[in-house]
Amino acid sequence: MRSVVRLSLLCAAISASFVSGNANAGVVNNVLTQWRGLAEKCEDPRQRDFHAMVNVAMFEAVNAVSPTYTPYTKPIPAAKGSSPEAAAARAAHDVLVLVCEDMKDQFDAALKKSLESVADTKARDNGEKAGALAAAAVIAARADSKAEGKDPVYPPTSAGVYSPTMRRVGMTISKQKPWIMKTQDEMRPVAPPDLKSEVWARDLEEVKRLGAKKSKERTTEQTDVGKFWAGRNVRIVINQLIGRPGRSLVDDARFLALAEMAWADSYVAMMDGKYHYMFWRPVTAIRNADTDGNDATTPELQWEPMTETPAHPEYPCGHCASAGAVGAVIENEFGAGAPPLVLEMEDAMLRRYDTPQEYIDDVSISRLYAGVHYRFSVEAGRKTGVDIGKVAAQRYFMPLAK
Repeated sequence: MRSVVRLSLLCAAISASFVSGNANAGVVNNVLTQWRGLAEKCEDPRQRDFHAMVNVAMFEAVNAVSPTYTPYTKPIPAAKGSSPEAAAARAAHDVLVLVCEDMKDQFDAALKKSLESVADTKARDNGEKAGALAAAAVIAARADSKAEGKDPVYPPTSAGVYSPTMRRVGMTISKQKPWIMKTQDEMRPVAPPDLKSEVWARDLEEVKRLGAKKSKERTTEQTDVGKFWAGRNVRIVINQLIGRPGRSLVDDARFLALAEMAWADSYVAMMDGKYHYMFWRPVTAIRNADTDGNDATTPELQWEPMTETPAHPEYPCGHCASAGAVGAVIENEFGAGAPPLVLEMEDAMLRRYDTPQEYIDDVSISRLYAGVHYRFSVEAGRKTGVDIGKVAAQRYFMPLAK
């Protein structure tokens, strides 16, 4: 059951249950999480899908040392006794110095530190070789990904006349080569409802009431969740699942690769849908409801959403798609044994999700409370993401025959 609790009331309970229950969760700060942390520092990557590149490269490297699953690219040779830690570190390093070349010195230093922790020189050197090959294979596989470059700017209407100065956010991603899907539009949702429909009138009025900046109907809990997820990447839940009892390094590397691939493709599918349908945001629709041809809707000229509206089209919901993709991978990987996901808020509160579905639902509905999405868009985005996550587990990294 999803719950929100104040730390001042539950310090003792957390110490007794959550902490003790996770005390044997494994070495969380392992080579995978170390290099994921370094990847997070890359602020201006050459390729937009670099998180997936880094994690797939680490999986390919570790899997080469301990062949357990089918590879994403091709079988990578690794000498017997190679260090999987050295392999993962070198694979991540080589991808990062390509996509974030301005941080090369920092990545070089981190690689040196990672390799120094491997005492066996031969194992370290052989692991490095496998990691380099894995990185090269992933880089080659994504050479035609169209994930490079910046989003286009809006063209001027005519000389001397103002035109929007921001970029068309996400348009490059909408044309990016998917990792899991066969085409960018494979998981495109059906069109949003007709503006004269009952669904449109119902969902417009709902976001007008619950998503307004000064809503009198939104509860404190709804406000909390709307603000919490507005400023966060849904991927923040992934690392706490690494190092669980009974799981190997290659198992964790596989999970991370699947999660990042699904997350990357959720963005492709989401942006594909957004720029295909070009559907208006609540802030525009509510202020101009007298133009939609629906007698059941009414305009509110000064309406404002609780949080800032993203600078791209509305349908489908992006947070919903991303949470659905990541949550579906978590559910497939851990099943009924998935551990609770616990997140801390700045105002001394915790958000706890006992199942991946609770996490997906909470992230998704938060966008309605934030005032930036309609319920039908929330549902469409969530379904798109879940479908991507399920397909990821069906198409990639199958266990090898023993």
